[in-house]
This record gives sequence, structure tokens and C-alpha cells, in this order.
Amino acid sequence: MLALYLLAGIAVCLYVYVLSLDGPESYYCRYDNQTHYNLARHFLDTSDWSALHTGSGAVADEAQTGYYPAAWHLLVALVASATGIDMPIVMNALNAMLSGVTYPLSSFVLMHALFPARRDALFFGAFTSVGFACLPWVLLLKGQLLANLLSFSLTPAAIALVIAYVHAGARRHWKGLALCSALSVGFFGVAHPNGLFTVLVFLAPFVIHRIADAITQSTWIGSRNPLRKPWVVWILGLAFAYLVWQAMLYAPPLQQVVLFNNTGNLNLSWAESAYAAAIISLYPEQPPQWALTLACAAGFVALVRQRRFWLGLPALYMLVVYGLCRCSDAPYTLRTFLAGFWYSDPYRVLCCAELFLIPIAALGLATIAAYAHRKIDRLSWKGSLALVAGVFALVNFFPFYQEPPEDQSSEVSGSHFVPTVGTAVGYMHYLMESGYDEGEEQVYSAEEQRFVRKVLEMIPGGALVINQPHDGSAFAYGLDGLNTYFRHIDTEGTTEQSRTIRDHLSDIATDSTVREAVRNSGAQYVLLLDQGLPYDEGRWLIQTGEDYEMGWEGLANLTDDTPGFETILADGDMRLYKITAEESAEDQ
Repeated sequence: MLALYLLAGIAVCLYVYVLSLDGPESYYCRYDNQTHYNLARHFLDTSDWSALHTGSGAVADEAQTGYYPAAWHLLVALVASATGIDMPIVMNALNAMLSGVTYPLSSFVLMHALFPARRDALFFGAFTSVGFACLPWVLLLKGQLLANLLSFSLTPAAIALVIAYVHAGARRHWKGLALCSALSVGFFGVAHPNGLFTVLVFLAPFVIHRIADAITQSTWIGSRNPLRKPWVVWILGLAFAYLVWQAMLYAPPLQQVVLFNNTGNLNLSWAESAYAAAIISLYPEQPPQWALTLACAAGFVALVRQRRFWLGLPALYMLVVYGLCRCSDAPYTLRTFLAGFWYSDPYRVLCCAELFLIPIAALGLATIAAYAHRKIDRLSWKGSLALVAGVFALVNFFPFYQEPPEDQSSEVSGSHFVPTVGTAVGYMHYLMESGYDEGEEQVYSAEEQRFVRKVLEMIPGGALVINQPHDGSAFAYGLDGLNTYFRHIDTEGTTEQSRTIRDHLSDIATDSTVREAVRNSGAQYVLLLDQGLPYDEGRWLIQTGEDYEMGWEGLANLTDDTPGFETILADGDMRLYKITAEESAEDQ
């Protein structure tokens, strides 16, 4: 059974992710990857591997360091340091390992803890654990959310540990339970804390359910005691959970996350949010997953009949929260209260929902298989399992997706629901293939990367290079090791010296203040990857606006004829200049 989960995970990962890459060094230029790539490279370069004082190491930044959930970045640095393999390859290998191996095996552990005597449900869990299209692939498309990829990949295992200890006897094994709980808290603290809150959402109804059962069967509590009634225990348990939740909402270390007002995805009505959740079409333009909708419906029915409805509560909670995070009429305070620990981000929340739906869908498929076994003559029990698994796999995993007409895409229509042909899994493969396509122009294109690698061959090792990060060079340090001055398109938290360089670098020959700023920085070269390129002709990050050159006039005005610079390398609109103004000033 373990091998089946592993086989299913590797097969889906190969199709959706690995085969979508345009080579082992493929990369995806998204806003958050400025941080991810640069932080991993900074760990490797400095050997200062602490999640408590992280930073990109950019000379332009103020000397501010702080906590960041950096376990993913530390793993990348560790593997790259131990093997000498290029960083992009290590990143892709780690993402494939977490998605195709770690997460499916973690799901197996959870399914085994939930259904120790139901091998049919455990069997179907191999298909449902990798059957939901968004988990974990959305984490590789949005952001990217790589810290959450690591955190969520082991969330099922962390839940399973607690459940297994409780089933074995929490009193007898309290030391092991305490140790594993402490290790889990430490892991999520370094990987991503919202994984811990995800665990708590799942365990809260489980613990209340166990306490209610224990009290009902206890001989120490009188028959007339109100606690004998399960609904009383549930009310008290939920009230206690509410108080703990409220206290965490006001905890000072969490305020920056909880109060983050994420409004970028509020584009659905209440009815549309409910419909998207019901048909499991949680990503824009994603085809519905009807087979999983049917399986989940059958699973919820089975849970009610088995009096295990507590298992459905976490998934229902997350689906409701997802609807709030997508609905334009949802109040900010309600979104903050219910989804603040996930930045009120629907893409993180939908991953939690799909994770909690895995056992429900598996139980639903087992229920359907049992029904088929009863109703179809001469169909053996194993035959019914094979039949349902085969039909589900064919419908859910069929590797096909056809791109909708351009005039019907969500970017044009503004609609979440776009008429599509294909499966949700095929859609994720399509998105991944588009994102990692080196032939399709990215903000840091393959051509620009080749230019940067030529630059690295021509300049002294470690030489500091002033750059315009909006042109894609924000990724040059993390991916290729070029020691860039600016490593992020945001300028908040940069030094006064860097502001002088941004505004007036082109005046270096005539302005002693600029020369002093450059001299103090230690920069020797200037890199421009989109010199003179109009905004409407370029490829940019979504966060780059038409006014991106405001505050960067010192680099925007730089040309081959600007005094104080010598052209070292030129190719199209790409330039490498050597700063010669210091030498000229000394000659004078």
C-alpha cells in the first residue's frame, strides 16, 4: 500500500511538474521568488544558516535581519553545499521530492491513522491524495509559496502522529506525544507557522470528539451529569477552541500576518464562491473535478451514517473560509478572524481544504465501491475496487487540457469560470509548462541569463554590480550568483546611499556625492538588461507598473555615451558597464 502511494505521487509529479520543466535548470520568475532564490543563495554564500536573522545580503538594503520561515531555503543551501550542484537544479529537485514523494507518503500516514481497519479507504487514499488539482501545485504557481510547500507536505504526518498516540493511549504514551508535539511545533516554526494552525484546525474536532466519547463511557461521571451529553461537550470544546484562537489572533508576533489585508483575489459573489467550492474549481479557469465532488458527497454521507462527522468539519471549515477569501462582499474583520493565520490568502486556504478532503473522498470512493459490489452481479470485492479506481483515475487524471479562446480567458472576461475542455490535472500541467517555458519570454529570460553568465566570466569573482532589478536582474543573484546591488524590486528599507545611486548614477562624472556613494558601496560595474526598452514592449513582473522608472532615473538615463562609464559587453538591449568615473576624477 505504501508503494502504491509512492507510485501515484511520482506519476502525477512527473506529469504535472517534472515533464513541464524546460530543463533541469528551469526557473519561474514570480515576485516571491526574489526572496526565495536570494535567501537560499545568501545562506550558501555566508554559511550563516539561521532562520532568526535572515536577509538577502544586498548592499543596498539597511542592515536589518529578522525571523523568516526558511527551512526550504536551508534545505536548498544544504544540498547545494554538499553536492556542488547548481542552485536551480537543487530547487527543482527539492520541489519534486516534496510534491511527489514526501507529501504522498505523509498522506499515507494520515490515512493509516484515520482508517487503520479500512484497507479499502486506505487503497483509495492513494488516488485522492494526489487527485486534487490544486494541492500542492498551486504552491508552485502562486508566489511561489515554497515555504508552505514544505510545511503542507508534512502537515498530514504531524496530524497522524497525534492521532496515533491518542489511539494508542495518550496517558501511557504521554512522553512520546509531548516530544512529537514539541518537534512538530519546532518544525512548523522553521518551515511555515500556518502549517501549525492547519494542524490545529484538524485536531480540534478530533480531540473534542475523543473527549465526548470518553466522558460518555466513563464510570466516574454520573448519568445525570450534563457532560454525559455529547452536544454539551462539543459546545464547551468549541468555546475553549474559540478562546485559544482569539488569544492567538492578538499575539504580538502574529499581528503582521493576521492583519495582512489581502484584497487581490476578492472577485467572486457569495453564490459563485459556494459554487466553486462545491465543484472543486478553486483556481481561476480550473475545470471542475466532478469525480471528486461525487466522491466527497458520498464520503460525507458515509461519515454521517458512521457518526464520524467530526472528520468532515475541518474540510467544511476551510471551504467556507475559502469562500470568504474570494467573495467581494466578505467583511475584512471576518476574513481576518477566520483566515488571518493564512494571510487571508485563498490559495493557501484552498490547499488546506483539499488536504482535509483527501480522507473524505477516499471514504466516498470506498462507499461507492461497496455499493457497486452489492448491486452488480458476479463483481467481486477486489473487482469493485479495481472498477471504481479505474473509472476515477480515467476521469480525474486524464492528461488533456485545451486552452480556451483568448476572448474567453479570465484575463479578458474577468470571470473565474471559463468554458474549458480537459481535466483539472491537465490544466495544472498546462500552467506549469507555461510558467517554466524558457522559450516564452520571462522578466529574466533565458537570453538574459546567458548574458549574465558571460558577465560572470568577464568580471572578478564577487565584484559588486549595480543593477535595475525590474529588468529581471533581481533574480541574477539567486539563480546565477551575480553579486548584485539591488536584489528586489521594492525599495522600502534601502539605504540613503542606494537612493542617491538610484536617482543620480548617470551624473557620476559631474556629481561628487554620487561618486562618493558608489565608492562607499564598493560597486565596480553596472548591469542593464532592458536598456531603453519601452514598458509596453517589455516583459515585467505583475507588480511592475508603467511608472517603474520613477526613482530609478539614475539608471534609466544611462547610455553608452554617458561620461564615467565604459561599455564592456553589449548584446541587443543588454549592457555591462565598468564604472570609470573614479579613475577620471583621480586623473584630474
